[in-house]
Amino acid sequence: MIHQMAPWVPQFIQSWKNHSQTFTPFSFATVDPITNRPKCRTVIFRDFLFHDKRSNVLTFTTDMRGDKVKEILASGSETAPFEACFYFPSTWEQYRFSGKCFVVSQQQTPPISSKYNLPDAGTIEYPILSPSVHGGAQELYKYDEGQQQQLKGHGEAGDEEEEQEDSEGSAAACQAEGGSVPASGSQPADLSRSSTSSSRGGGAPAHPNRVLGSPDYAPPLAKEWQLELTRQWFNLSRSTKAQFRKPDPGTPVTSETSKQLDKIQRGVDGAKEDAGFDNFGVVCLCIEEVDFLNLKDGRGGERWKFRRHVDPDTGAESWNEEEVCP
Repeated sequence: MIHQMAPWVPQFIQSWKNHSQTFTPFSFATVDPITNRPKCRTVIFRDFLFHDKRSNVLTFTTDMRGDKVKEILASGSETAPFEACFYFPSTWEQYRFSGKCFVVSQQQTPPISSKYNLPDAGTIEYPILSPSVHGGAQELYKYDEGQQQQLKGHGEAGDEEEEQEDSEGSAAACQAEGGSVPASGSQPADLSRSSTSSSRGGGAPAHPNRVLGSPDYAPPLAKEWQLELTRQWFNLSRSTKAQFRKPDPGTPVTSETSKQLDKIQRGVDGAKEDAGFDNFGVVCLCIEEVDFLNLKDGRGGERWKFRRHVDPDTGAESWNEEEVCP
C-alpha cells in the first residue's frame, strides 16, 4: 500500500484542533554550512503538502532570499536535514520532528523519484504522490486560471475570505478525496480540470476508498507544484504578502530602505499585492522521525517515538511505534 497516513498524524491533527491561538508557530532548525552550527527560528505551520494529510509532509512559507533557504540549498543534495519542534501549551503536548526538507518556488521544482521509495539518481527519496492519482488536484484547481492570471500581471488579489483563511493557520484536518489513476510516466503534463487525471496516461476513475499500490505511484507534475505555490500564496493575508516586497532580509537599514519599509507598512509603496510572489517559497518537511511528549495526560505523562522504515529490497514503507519513559 502507498499513500498511507502515518500513525502520528491523527494525534497531531487533534492537537492542532485543540490549539487556542490563531496561528500555529513552531521552531525550525537547519545547519549553517559555514559554521556547521545549528540555526533555529520560529515559523508558522501552514498545511500538509497539497492540502493532503496522507502526504505526511508538513509545510510553511518562506522568503526565498532568507538564510534558511540558503542553508537548505547549500546542503549539496536535493534535500537538507532539519529538526522542528511544536509545543501546544493548552494541552502540554510537544512534537519533535526530524527528517529531510526541500524548497519549492517559481524557479525551483523538486525532482521527485518516479519510483516508489526506490530513488533515481539526483532525486528526492521521500515518496510524494501526484494529487492527480488520488483526486487531490481538485483542491489545487480552485486557485487556477483567474488567480494565475492575476499573478502574471501582478494584479490586485485577496479579499476578506483570504484573510480569514490565513487566520485559520493550516488546513491540517482536510479530507483527501478519491480520484482517477493515471499511468506512470516521467514527462510533466497539464491536467484536466474536470477529471483531474493526467494527460500523460489518463486512467479510469478510482473508488475513493481504493487501496493504492506501488504500480499506481507517480510523482507530482510540474503544473501541480505551481498550483500548490499559488494555493498557499492566496491563503496568505495582505499584510503577510507585503513581507515579500520588503528589502532583502538581513541587509542594513539605510534611509532609503527605511522609507521603503515605512511605505510598505502603510500600504502606500505603489506595488500591487502580488508583487512579492517572485520571492515566495514553500518549505516541505519530509518526516522521518517523531518524538511525541504529552505531560498532561497519562501516568505522569506519556511519550511515544515513531520511526519511518523502508524495506531496501521492496521499497515497502512502515512506521515503527514505541512507548518510552517521558
